[in-house]
Amino acid sequence: MKKLIAFLITITFLFLLTSCEKKETNPFVGAWENTETTAIGSVVVTLTFRSDMTMTMAMEVTVDDVTNTTTYNYSYSYTDSEVTIQEVGGNPETTTYMISGNSLVINMGGMGLMTYTKI
Repeated sequence: MKKLIAFLITITFLFLLTSCEKKETNPFVGAWENTETTAIGSVVVTLTFRSDMTMTMAMEVTVDDVTNTTTYNYSYSYTDSEVTIQEVGGNPETTTYMISGNSLVINMGGMGLMTYTKI
């Protein structure tokens, strides 16, 4: 009887241990936006990261009240400190990033260091 109780306690403990395991969440998933404004217009860049490791960059440029929107599709992968982004048919680009709260700081596509806010 004691062996049966010990066995059941062990099984229960193992069940609880594995069911409480933390699942890693992708910190990029969602939409991030950066807006820059000048005297003649504005540029709004929206990065949309999906859980299937694809992303879209939409760039909306407005000059003298005329707006032009361009969209690019990418795949991505990441580690704790770097993200690798590859445009469909292009070469991969690896850069460092930092996510703090609702802010993503990244240097992507030669645009320089930019801060995006999660929307």
